[in-house]
Amino acid sequence: MGWDERVPELLAHLGDLGLVGLVKIDGEREHKPWTVVISGQCLNGAAIRCDGNTLDYCLRHAVAALRERLPDELDLD
Repeated sequence: MGWDERVPELLAHLGDLGLVGLVKIDGEREHKPWTVVISGQCLNGAAIRCDGNTLDYCLRHAVAALRERLPDELDLD
């Protein structure tokens, strides 16, 4: 299964973990208009934020950061 096909499953799993996510597109910004922010109790008050030129870039980097912080919970392979 490719990345694009796994995104809905991954997002549902993040919700099951009690995480909260925000995806924002700011068309007024010329550079890095996309923002993804993920927070939740399992991150101990921290938040993961990524700004980028594409949603794909932001999601991939946010998930990579989550995998570093929550390796057991995000072992979906």
